[in-house]
Amino acid sequence: ISAASADDMAFFLPSLSTPLKVIHLATAIDQLTPEPIAALAGRRFWLMVGKRHAYKNGLTVLRALALLHDRSSNQANYKGLPLLVCAGGGPLSRSERRWIAGYGLENSVMQLQADDPVLAWLYRHAEAVLVPSLAEGFSLPLIEALACDTPIIASDLEVHREVGQRYATLLPALNAQAWAERLAADEGITERPSRKLGAQSYELLRSHYSPERLVEEHLMAYCCIKT
Repeated sequence: ISAASADDMAFFLPSLSTPLKVIHLATAIDQLTPEPIAALAGRRFWLMVGKRHAYKNGLTVLRALALLHDRSSNQANYKGLPLLVCAGGGPLSRSERRWIAGYGLENSVMQLQADDPVLAWLYRHAEAVLVPSLAEGFSLPLIEALACDTPIIASDLEVHREVGQRYATLLPALNAQAWAERLAADEGITERPSRKLGAQSYELLRSHYSPERLVEEHLMAYCCIKT
């Protein structure tokens, strides 16, 4: 699903004789009819999708959020930070709730279940999609956000450099201060992939991550295998 995954396989299985073909994943989330969430109507929010524990590294975003709230509490002209919306990944764990309460973030984090139409709405209305993972084989939220033309902030991984190319903002995975500074900045976060890439490059990249290309490449790969 990525050149980064193929590199890992070649490293851990140096004697592998089976041919490797890299075929990127795809998305059609931009073709879905979005289902609005009444509780988020008119609200600013950042979006994290899927699991948050272990290598998904959701704690870095929570730490960044705590830094932002601590900083904003000392600013007289503070207008309010976006809500952090965690879509999927299960309810907040006991440790997450304890951590959130310890920093007074109970009204700043929302977890909700999201089917595809709800997720399509979330992607289209988020100020930025946050992907702080410590490791990934591909990272679907990057191309789902790309398809919905939503800004992406992701950890600086080999696969994120491969998939995110020039449209994602990449930060050190464990540096909460760097995440807080980027989230606090107006410029860069609000710049959408279509603007970063330019109209032609954006459409070409969206086409690359289409289901039609995915199916075609699989057919080509398997039809060319010699038995």
